[in-house]
This record gives sequence, structure tokens and C-alpha cells, in this order.
Amino acid sequence: MTFNLQEECQTLQQDISNYTIPNDHDVRNMDQAAVVDLLDGAIEATAQSSDAITQVEIFDVYRSLLKGIDALNSATISKLLDSISSGLLGEVDAAQRTLDTPDADSTALSEHKRPLEYYAFLLQWFVLAADKVVQARGPPSPSSKPKRGAKGKAGGKKKGGTIADVVGPWTWESQIPVTLALISKVLRLKTHRLWTTSAERDAFINCVTRPAYIITESEAYMKNNEVRLGVYKIICLAVKHHGHGFGAQISIMQCLQYFEHLSEPMAEALTVLAKEFDHSQLAEEILREIAGKQFNAQDTKGPRSFSRFLIRFAELSPRILLKQISLLLCHLDSESYPMRMALVEVIGMLIREIAMSDEGEQESREKKINNLFELLTERFLDLSSYVRAKVINTLSRLCDLPVKFPKQRLVSTELTIGALEDKASSVRRYAIALLTKLILTHPYGLMHGGLLRIEEWETRYKAVSAELEQVETKEMERPPVEKEGEGDEDETEDSDEEEDDDGAAETDESDSTNMQSSPVKSTPARTPKTLKRQAITSSCSRDLSRSKSIATPGLGEITEGEEMDIDEDDDDDEGFDERMDDLLDVAMEDSKESFDEFSEHDDMDETPSKQSVRSSRARSSSVVATAKIASTPARRSGVPKTPRTVKPSGKKPKKKKKKAHQSEALDLSALTNEQAALAALESNHILHLRLRKRYYAEGLNFIRQIEGAMEILGQLLGSKNKPEVLEAMEFFRVAYEYQFLSAELGIKKMLHLIWTKDNSSTTEDGNELKGVRSRLIECYRSLYFDPLPDMEPKQQVNRIAKNMIQLTYDATLAELTSLEELVRTMIDDDQIHSDVVSKLWHVYSSDRQLPKNQRRGAIIILGMLAVAKRHIVSERIEVLLKVGLGPLGKADLILARYTCIALQRLNGSVKNVKGSLLDKSVRLPMDSPIFRKLQDMIEHPCRSKDWFGMAEQAINTIYLLGEHPDQLCNDLIKNLTRRAFDRQPSSIVKRDPDAMEEDINQADRSGTASATSQATDISTDMGDSFLLSQLVFVVGHVAIKHIVFLEFVEKEWKRQKEEKEKEEKTKRKATGATKPLSKDGEELDQVAGNAEDEIGERIAAVRETELLYGAESLLAIFGGMIVHICGSPHKFKSQILRTTATLSFSKFLCVSSQFCDQHHRLLFKILETSSDPNIRSNIVIALGDVAVSFSNIFDENSDELYKGLSDRDLIVKKNTLMVLTHLILNGMIKVKGQLGEMAKCLEDTDTRIADLAKLFFTELSTKDNAIYNNLPDVISHLSVGEHAVDEETFQSTMKYIFSFIEKEKQAENIVEKLCQRFRLAEDPRQWRDIAFCLSLLPFKSERSMKKLIEGLPFYQDKLHEETVFNRFNDLLVKARTNRSANKPDSELKEFETILTEHKQQGEEDQALEKRVEGKRAAAKKRATRRN
Repeated sequence: MTFNLQEECQTLQQDISNYTIPNDHDVRNMDQAAVVDLLDGAIEATAQSSDAITQVEIFDVYRSLLKGIDALNSATISKLLDSISSGLLGEVDAAQRTLDTPDADSTALSEHKRPLEYYAFLLQWFVLAADKVVQARGPPSPSSKPKRGAKGKAGGKKKGGTIADVVGPWTWESQIPVTLALISKVLRLKTHRLWTTSAERDAFINCVTRPAYIITESEAYMKNNEVRLGVYKIICLAVKHHGHGFGAQISIMQCLQYFEHLSEPMAEALTVLAKEFDHSQLAEEILREIAGKQFNAQDTKGPRSFSRFLIRFAELSPRILLKQISLLLCHLDSESYPMRMALVEVIGMLIREIAMSDEGEQESREKKINNLFELLTERFLDLSSYVRAKVINTLSRLCDLPVKFPKQRLVSTELTIGALEDKASSVRRYAIALLTKLILTHPYGLMHGGLLRIEEWETRYKAVSAELEQVETKEMERPPVEKEGEGDEDETEDSDEEEDDDGAAETDESDSTNMQSSPVKSTPARTPKTLKRQAITSSCSRDLSRSKSIATPGLGEITEGEEMDIDEDDDDDEGFDERMDDLLDVAMEDSKESFDEFSEHDDMDETPSKQSVRSSRARSSSVVATAKIASTPARRSGVPKTPRTVKPSGKKPKKKKKKAHQSEALDLSALTNEQAALAALESNHILHLRLRKRYYAEGLNFIRQIEGAMEILGQLLGSKNKPEVLEAMEFFRVAYEYQFLSAELGIKKMLHLIWTKDNSSTTEDGNELKGVRSRLIECYRSLYFDPLPDMEPKQQVNRIAKNMIQLTYDATLAELTSLEELVRTMIDDDQIHSDVVSKLWHVYSSDRQLPKNQRRGAIIILGMLAVAKRHIVSERIEVLLKVGLGPLGKADLILARYTCIALQRLNGSVKNVKGSLLDKSVRLPMDSPIFRKLQDMIEHPCRSKDWFGMAEQAINTIYLLGEHPDQLCNDLIKNLTRRAFDRQPSSIVKRDPDAMEEDINQADRSGTASATSQATDISTDMGDSFLLSQLVFVVGHVAIKHIVFLEFVEKEWKRQKEEKEKEEKTKRKATGATKPLSKDGEELDQVAGNAEDEIGERIAAVRETELLYGAESLLAIFGGMIVHICGSPHKFKSQILRTTATLSFSKFLCVSSQFCDQHHRLLFKILETSSDPNIRSNIVIALGDVAVSFSNIFDENSDELYKGLSDRDLIVKKNTLMVLTHLILNGMIKVKGQLGEMAKCLEDTDTRIADLAKLFFTELSTKDNAIYNNLPDVISHLSVGEHAVDEETFQSTMKYIFSFIEKEKQAENIVEKLCQRFRLAEDPRQWRDIAFCLSLLPFKSERSMKKLIEGLPFYQDKLHEETVFNRFNDLLVKARTNRSANKPDSELKEFETILTEHKQQGEEDQALEKRVEGKRAAAKKRATRRN
């Protein structure tokens, strides 16, 4: 029998059922006992002699069993594998013994060839068959992995079959490590001695290694570490010792192409081959082959597999990959974005490897890093957002390296800031994270502790610049020490070049790209003077990098800003200065003549600190000694020996010889020596200052870049993407800790995120994300509430209280509202200690003279805390009355105002449930000292505008807490009336002696003086206008609050009636009322229902007729007076009086529909004619309340409110938009074609108004067909008439609005309506607008296109207009894109032809019309001449 191994293996790859065996045994039709006997006979033969396998009968038994292996039970399969493995092992041992025999001839060696080939063939067949058996009988069980236990299934199968073996599936995974180990042993043979021809040897090696590649195809097997290492060993041995390189290359490339899970294992195998077996040629060949491959954009599996391979290989063997990177870079332009992503990540790993390695020349490494960084930053402009995000991720990982890359960091920072406006959310998210990392790892923390407050850095930069300029001026004025000699000329040239360097350093501040401070880089065409400066920089930086005493303090050591004094002349820097002196002395001596041999090495984050001229001169004598010692090798050995530090010293002897020659020639005296030493010291000091100036310039550049990005980052806090918001919050937290100036604004803006509803944790990309709300609380807690280490508990409490108070400084109403919610949430969770609350009370009630903001902030925070826990205020009412409503409150009305708000917390914060009659509010008797104090505060003589805010909150407190607030307010109004109409002149000029005594500062004095002068202006009013303003304001606010009180009275009456009914029912049940009484009970229920209606009607009647028209109503007296003041601006010219009167008039309109019907036109008239934006803004807000109260009256004049959208004042416009948004979305007013005015706001120049308008239309789109129903009116409003806008604005507005038309049925109807509009449109501008609107529709259905074709008669005569025709062409393109692939395009082609014909016809008609007009004009002209 002839057995050709290569042919047999090829046959095995085909259909095994067609494989012919001379002595075939039909195993499938034999019983198990016969099969076992057949196998036992073969085993016995091979056991006696392993080369018995070459006998045809024995070999055919094995082949027959393998061909029918799917019919064998587990025990038989296991025995078959044991037999093949034992035979192969025996033959390998025999061959090894023969090989080890010194006098073994070729005949003896060739006897082992055939058995080894037979066994290798059988083993390959078994592995192939075993894999198919496993797939047929079920996947490998995870529990059957080897090494789980020696007594498991893996051990039992080798000893014989059991019932479980026969029934259960056969386990192959446990046998794989043993099989791989056997193949490894086979590969230990010296095959070149057994097989003399390379073809036979290659066939055997391919046959032996083939099982390993088959095993790798299973992802489950490759997860087993023992299996994976076995495969690696086989591949490495075959390649290293048996010439399997080409075969392995083909197999590995196929594995990467078709099996994605093999990407990383193949990279690991090549790494083992290169490092353990010292064979990197295969890896290089595979990299070259990958570089030559082309990847299609549509192919996802292949590029993803190869990209993972490259990344893993670059991680494990970056040096090998670096050799082939020039070839692989072609994939940066690949169509497949996974390959571009892989190259980006590979470049990052190569930068890391080069930067962290000391191999090769420094200049070469710098050049490589510069080139790689350029390639990396170019990818910021990649078309794929995934690649752009990968670039940012790669740069973020590079930030963690100890090497800081200052030059590249500045470029990366600039590009990252640009990425904040990327359209992809993931890119923006990673860009924010990178900016955070850049701050955390910045290299500017050596000298001053790492904080980046721009004001301090600018001060330091100016100081060092001024000092440098002064020293350089003195240096230029100094006469040269030596008048002749070559060395003297050299030193003069050095000085001039150094001065030029300083000029270059100054320009570096404004141009970041020119900064040459990278630790690892090379710059082409370096000039000698640049290299001189670099040499000094390198020496300084290297010495500083070794210093253990200059450690950047962590952020945990930073306490309050006022306690932290950052001073560049601090005593802590003295030791640093002394070391700097010595270092610079050495650097000057060593590099005086050899600057051109040096280049920059370390980054500028390790630049020396400030050294004073005085201390330098004081140490001049030591410098002289140092200069002498520095030239000796022993002295130079003190400098750290990093690459580029130790240089060939060819020029040193030359320098010494020159100096010796000069010494002999000039014979300098001791005085001359001293002057020379001082000159060297001055030059040394200049270099020192230049380094510091450069250091500050780069730091300022970085700070300004980050500060400039704060505005964009603040906008990203409002992103809809949750991870993006979380990253922005983390950025502002870090920036605030590093004291960036604009970070505080971001922290305040962050506060509004407390209203975010997604408080639950979610997962994205396998990472757990905190809710925005909980993350916000964490940020604020870490910044303001968490205790600092090494601080006493009392100091901790003081610090937290101070932080809370400072949060209220300069806060807007919106910020205070959000802060209240934050504080309420935190105290609900017991995150604020009671000691902090006590400290706040101490600040509020302190007898010491405190800043007003501090005392105000304390009561603001206490009021916020009381929202959640009422007892915080209820236990300290006396303090509130004594401080806030006492002399301090009278002196500071804002303090009194917030004290009133805190008193309101006595009523609790329980929200009223609609329809519920339960009332948990607290009502106090009117003789409580609280009300007496409140009345006293309101009636206290005062001429400050802050009085109105205080009076408003005081009245709110009276109505919220009082049982009968109307009684107190009656007295209050009467007293104010007497004071306002008192004709005594003293009331005008009299000033309360107690006012503004406490806590007054210079600003308040000036404010009080201006208020007094304003109040005492000459007025045409008979009385004091300010006192009248106070009266009018109180009357108006009492009126509006009394409506709320009436609602409370109504609710209380209904509650009492309900309780009374419950008592009656209880009594009836107690007296044993029988069933016949149920009819009477029903009648009683009806009577009770009528009584409840009567309560409501009675309260409504009081509000409608008695409050403003009742004979005994106090408010009725003032109604006419307020109307008269508002209607007579020429009589009442006081601005504050007109403002308060208008405000009170608006409140009166909300009380009674009768009063509103009579006088509402006056309010619209004031809105139209008033020049004061405050009055107009108040009216707009009041109209919203009037619309809610009496919608039928307001509907008639709703057009007047829309005029506010065109107001010249932004505040009025914004308030109008907000009021209309509220009214329309809540269905309180009907839209009657005015939506076009709202649409105009979409393109407003003010971003706040544009954002509000977008929010309105987004919410309106959720209403049923609201935008669809009003769309025709919006188009007409914006396209033609007096309200029309320009075409560009029209198009951008309609593009946004049409984005809400999503239903296909709506689109069809709009097509029909727009086509009909063409018929009545005469202006070409209208044609273009209508055509543009048509082009915005999706045309997803055939019906839309059919409607368009049917409307052809309406627009066929308009197609000669170029823009209109182009719009229809765009529309056809969209229709073709959306049509089904199986439907013909004939209809659209026909329509396109018709459009073209009508366009040509229209152009001809237009040309004819022009000719006719021309001839008519000419005829008219001739007729005129004849006449």
C-alpha cells in the first residue's frame, strides 16, 4: 500500500463519507461488543510494537473506527484516543532514542518516518471527528474542564466504559491539553534528520500542527488557559525548529479573517514566539501582510478582528510593531473605521513605549514622538465619530504617564476644546473627560502647589517679567570685565543670544504652538542659541525631577481660600533656591561652550522657583568656589546622568586651556576675579528668570484655554445625554477645586440639575451610571460639606456653615430655589449635622458687627432647612423676632424679608391636594407677637426700595399664619393711609433715627443717600409720592392675598360641614337607625350637596361684589384711586408710584370680573404706551393671571399680549413668551393664528428666547395635531404681509417646525394644501416659500407623490422660477430614495419630464412677455413723440 501523507490529509478535508478504506469495517452496523473486540485487537498489536500501525489491517481498523466515530459510545472513543496517543508516544520515544544514538544511520532513521506519519494522520482525523461528535451531541460542558479534579469524568474515561459513559455525551475538552502536550513532544524531534526532503517534512509538520489550529476554532476551548498555552507552544515550536513559518502565516491570517475570537490569542502567540523563542520574523511578516490588505466599509467582521489583533499585539510587543508602523499607517485612510480606530490606539501605545524607554538616541525618540502625535491629532477631523472618540480616549490614557508632554498637551487641549462642539454625543462626553484629566495631571504644580487661579499666575508672570527686564537692563549697562581675548568675545555673543531668547520666550505666551518645552521631541533646524537655552533647561529640570523635598501638595491639604496664602517668596522655597543656585552654577560652567550639544529633555513643570537678586549676591563667594570646582569630573558627577546629560567632553580641555591662556596673558587681580564671579552670577540669574518666565507663560496659556471652554461646558450641563451631563459635572467639580475663575459659574449652573427626575442608576456600555440628581448631591457634598483631614471638629462646623452661607451670595431667585431643593434633600437624608444648624443660628443672632451678606445668608439657609424640618424655626421664634424684625431688620430690610420667609416655614411645607379638605397648616391667634412685629416692620418709616420686597413677604406671612389676617391688614392700611395723606411736611423729610445703624457699610451709605435724594426730588404731587407708593402697594397685595384667604375659608367651611355630617351619621348608627330611614338620609345628602354649592357661591359672591364694591369694604375705597393714578401719568410723574400703582391695578383686575371688565382696557393701554420696561414686564405677567381668572374677558384682547413678543426689551419679550407658553400649553387661551409670532422667536438673536421658543414647540407637538392645525397660518404669517420675515429666517424656522410633522396622513394633506396655495400666490417670493415647504416633507408614501402630481395645474406656470424648479428636483430625489426597490421608476421619470417641459414653456412665455412689453413701451414712446 502506498501512503502519501499530503494527499491523505487533503482527502480528509473533503467529505469523509467518500473516503475509501481497503479493509473497511462497517462500524455503524456492528454491535458495541464487536466494535470493542475489533479495537482491542488493534490495541494489542500496537502495544507489542508501535510500528505495527503500518500494517494495512491494523491501520484500516483505526480508520474504520474514525470514519464511524459518531456511532461509538464514550468509552470506546476514549479508548480509541488513548490507543492512538500511546502508539504515537511510543513511536516518538523510539525515534528519539534512535536520534540520540551517535552512530545512527539513515536507514534506521527512515524506519520511523512511516509510523510517525500514520499516527499523525490518525491524530488529525481524530481531532476533526471529535469536534464534530461534540457538535452533534451537544456543546462542551463548562463543568467538564480539566483540572477540576482528578476523579472527574476526564480521568474515568481512560479506564473503561460505564453505563453513564454510554448514555451521557462524550467530553473532549478534558482530553485536549494532554493531546496538545503530546504534539509538543512530537515537535521536539529533529525532523530534518528524519525527513530529508523539505516537502515530506512540511507535510508532516502541517499534519501534526493542524489539530492545534482546529482546536483554536472553538471559542469555548480557547477560554481554557491550559489549552491556549498548549496551542501557543505548538505554533512556536513548529515555526522555530521546523520551518513552519509560511504555513503558520497562512493559518494565522485565516484565523484572523474568519474567527473573531482568535484576534487576541494570535497576538499573544506571536508575542510568545518573539520573546520566548527569539523569533520575530513571523510577526513582522504578518504585520506586512495586514498592511497590504484592503478593507471595505461594508465589511465589519474582518476589520474588527484585525483591529483587535493589532491593538493586542501593540500592547504586548510595541517594539516589533514600531518597525512596521510606516506600512500600517496606510490604514489611517482606510474606508473601514475599525481599522482607523485600531491605528489610533496603536499610535498611543507606541508613544507610551517610546516615552518610557531609554533605548536609542534622545533626538530620534523625540522626532518619533512628535510625528506620532501629529498623526494622532490629525484624527480629530476623522469622519467617524467613533474614531474621534478613540483619539480622545487615547490622549486621556497618555495623560497618566509620568512624562507630561507640555507642548503636545497644549495642542491637545485646544483640539479637545473644539471637540466639545462635536455633533456626536460620545465625542463630547470623552472630550469633557479628557479636559478633566488634563487638569488633574497638569505639569504646572511644582512651584506653587498646583492651583490654577489665573489672577495669581498673571501676577507671577508680570513680576518675573519685570524683574527679568530690570536685570537685563543692568546687565547691558555693565562694562565688560575683560577687554580683550577670544573667550571674552564668546561670552558677549552668548549674552546677546540669551537676550534674543528672552524675546522669543515672551512671544511664547501668546502662541502655544511655538513652545519648545516638550520633554521628548525634536525640532528641525535648531539654532545654537535655542540649544543653549535648552541645555540649561534640561540640566535644571533633570536635577529638580530627582528632588524629594519639592512635592506638590494634594488637593486634600487645601483648606479655605482665605486661609491659604500662596506666595512665591514663601519660606518653604528657600531650600529649593539654594539647590537651584548650586545647580545653575554647574549648568553654567558645564555648558558655557557646548550649548549646541544639548537638547531639551524634561518638561517645564519642573522649573526652578523665584530667586531674589539680594540672596544671589549674598552667596557670591560660594559661587566663585563652585565655578572652580564645577569643571572637574567629580563635581559634574553630582548632576543626574540621564540621556543627553553626559556628553562627550571634547571641548572641555579646550575651554580650560583657553582660560589658562587668558589668565597668563591678562594676569587678573583679586578685584577682577570678584567682578568676573559677580558677572557669572548675574548671567546665571538671568537664565533662572527666563526659565521661570517661560514656565509661567505656558501655565497661563493652559489656564486661558480651559477658562475659554467654560461657556461651552456650561451649555453641556443642559444636554439630554446623561453621561455627558455627568462628565460636565465632574469637570466643574475638579476645575473648582483647582480654583479656575469661571468654574464657580458652572457650579452654580449645575445646581439647577437638582430638578432632574432620573435619580435611579442605569447602565451604559456595561458601566454603572449614577443618577444626575444623586451625582449633583455628591459633588456639592464633596465641595462644601465633607470634612477636611487634620481639622478640628469646631473648625469643620465653621467651614461647612461658611460654605453654605457663601452659596447664597449674589444668587438669583432661580439659584436660591434650586439651592433650597438641594438643602431640603440633604437634610431629609440627615446629611447636615445639627451642629451646623446651631452655627448658622449663632451667625444670624451674633451681636458682633458682621457683613450683611453673611447674616442674610444664614437666615436664607435656615429658612431652607425649615422646609424639611419645621422645628428648626419653631424653636427659635424669639430669635427671629429679635434679630430679623428688630433693630437689625429695620436697618437691613433684605434681612427682614428673609426672616419673614423663614417665619412662613412655621406653616410647614405640605402641599395641598386638589379636592382634599384636609388642612395641616398652622394658624396663630392675632395677638401673637409675630404679627405685632410684622406690622411694626411694615409701618416703620423707611425710604428704601427694599421695603417693597420686605412688605410683600410680611403680608404673605400674616395671611399664611394669622387666623384673621383681614383685621390686622385693615389697621395696617388705615395707618399707612393716615401717614400718606398727612400734610405735615416733616413726614417728607423725617428720617428714622434707628434706620441703617447696624451692619452698615460704605456701599449702603451711598445707596441710602441716593435713595433719599431720589425720594426728596421736587414733585408735582401734593403729598409724598413714596408714602403713597407704599400705601398703594400694600392695598394691591392685600387684595390678591385676600382671594387666597377666601379659598382657605371656603375649604374650612366645607371641612367643618363634612365633620358635622360625619358626627350625625355616627349618631344615627349609635341610636340604631333602621332601613326605612335611608330615604331620609338620601334627602339629607342632597341638602348637604346643595349646602356645599351654596358655600362656593357665597365665597364667589364675596369676591365678585363685596371686596371691591361692598359698602363696608376698605379695598373699595382705593379701587378708583388706583385707576386714577394709572390713568393720569401726566399728573403722577413719580416712577416708583406709577410702577406700584400699575402692579396693584393688575392685582385688582384678578379680584372681580366686574372690575376687570370695566378697566382691563386701561392695562392694555399702559402696556402699549409705557416707556418703562419694568411696568411692561409686570403687566405681561399680570395678564397671564387675568387670563387664568377671567379667560372670557381676556380672549377678546389676546392679540395685545402677542405684541410683547416684538418688544424692544429682552426681559419683556422673554416674559411674554413664557406667559404665552404657559397659557397655550395648559389650554387657558385658544390660538387664533398668532402662532406665527411665536415661531419668529425660534430665530431670535438672544439664545434664551430661542431656546424657550424651541421648548414651546416641542411641548406643543405632544398635543393632538396642534402644530399641524396651525401650520397654514404660520406659513402665511411669516411669508407675506407686514409680519413677513426674510427668506433665510423663514427657511430655518420652517425647517424646525416641519420636523414635528411625522404622520404620513398629515404630510399628504399638507401637500394638497400647499399645492392649492400656488393658485392664489402671485409673488415669486411666495412661490419659493411654498416650494421650500414642500421640499421639507418626507414623501415616504406614494399617496403624497400622487397628491403632488395631481396639483400640477396649480404650479406648472411657476416652474420657470429657477429656485422653485430646483426645489421640485430635490423633492424628486427624496421620493426616489424612499420608494420601494421592486417598484418601477417610470412614474417619477414621467413627472420629471413634465416638470422640465413646463419649465421650458414658462421660460419661453416669460421671454415673449418681455418682448411684448418692450414693444408696447417702444410704441408708447413713439406715440408720445408724435404728439
